[in-house]
Amino acid sequence: MFRRRWFALLLLFGITGGLIWGGKNFQAAEVPSPPTSGLFDISTKSEGYSRTALIHIPKSYNAQTPPPLVIALHGTGGDAESILHHYNWAKLADKEGFIVVSPNGLPARPRLPSNFLANPQLWNSGQLREGSPRTKIDDVAYIRTLLDDLAKKVRYDKNRVFATGHSNGGGMTFRLGAEMSDRLAAIGTVAGMVAVNDPQPVKPLPTLFIYGTADPVLPIGGGETSLPWGTRTTPPIADHMEKWAKAIDCETEPTTVSDDDTIKKVRYRSRKNDPELTILYLQGHGHQWPGASRNLPPRLIGPITSKLDAAVELWKFFENSTK
Repeated sequence: MFRRRWFALLLLFGITGGLIWGGKNFQAAEVPSPPTSGLFDISTKSEGYSRTALIHIPKSYNAQTPPPLVIALHGTGGDAESILHHYNWAKLADKEGFIVVSPNGLPARPRLPSNFLANPQLWNSGQLREGSPRTKIDDVAYIRTLLDDLAKKVRYDKNRVFATGHSNGGGMTFRLGAEMSDRLAAIGTVAGMVAVNDPQPVKPLPTLFIYGTADPVLPIGGGETSLPWGTRTTPPIADHMEKWAKAIDCETEPTTVSDDDTIKKVRYRSRKNDPELTILYLQGHGHQWPGASRNLPPRLIGPITSKLDAAVELWKFFENSTK
């Protein structure tokens, strides 16, 4: 019943195809040599699959002074175009002078065409059902290969590579932080779960987690939820945060930094004066990426109340983490 309800609502609001924007027909040219500013496509072979990503090179790009790089990961059913343009990463990259690369996840049944309800694009973040075809594909290996291939086409600052994502893409960001911390300077996620068992990054990473307290997809107290693809049970958000705090050698009890009617900011302090975990609890906000230029209906993802621009906040955090 809930699958039919989701599908009917998506048709009603004209947003089937790619969770939000339906960018299936979007095409971009390959990165030119030498690279210039603009939006380009980059294809990569990984584990026998042809993987695709979009890269936005800012107007200020200068290969002699390689800029930072942000890896931006979409959620289940989304695509690279949506997170670049509707989550404001492309516009922000032009303003601040960094490169942003947004890869596409493979479908749940990777040999078949993607479809929002029947075969959504997603990431092997650790939260997929055991034994499903998608769990056999190593997305961490793909992102490593993508970074290597990208470096051959466009120079970027390898000491300032950051990862971010939304929902399932946020969960994949935590997995990158756990298994690829040697290639990253900091991570930041919106509404993503820490689904990796016993994460052990080789170095602690500064981490920002942005979360709406009225999120019905990833409830603050945990429990069973109904999604377009089935039901799932998740632990409380505090359990996810405690797990990651331990992984980056922070205290397991948070300290409140500030608290008002809109945002509660807490921090898990480092045990050794190393990077810390910071959380912004957006009071009364749902699962939607804060500041997105297009939104899903609140009946699907909860209230849209926050005035925060998550991309701006994450970039500010990334910049400060390397000063």
